[in-house]
Amino acid sequence: MFELKVIPANGRVFNSKAAVWDAWTANKDFTIADVSSRWDGKPVNKQDADRSDLACVSVRYGKNLEKVCSINLIKNRMN
Repeated sequence: MFELKVIPANGRVFNSKAAVWDAWTANKDFTIADVSSRWDGKPVNKQDADRSDLACVSVRYGKNLEKVCSINLIKNRMN
């Protein structure tokens, strides 16, 4: 698998890429929002993603999930 699409879990709302990155590096949970994945609706965090064969996590964020940022798992940085 190359990329996974996720949204914040537990009712959290992020208003900036920095907030997304802080939550990701703090190992907070996100919810998989990818209908093409058999894990759709399941929680995932940085530790889970690091153990998988993922290269990228695409995060939808903002009040209405209108913004998107990408986390490169190979280089361990925000794109």
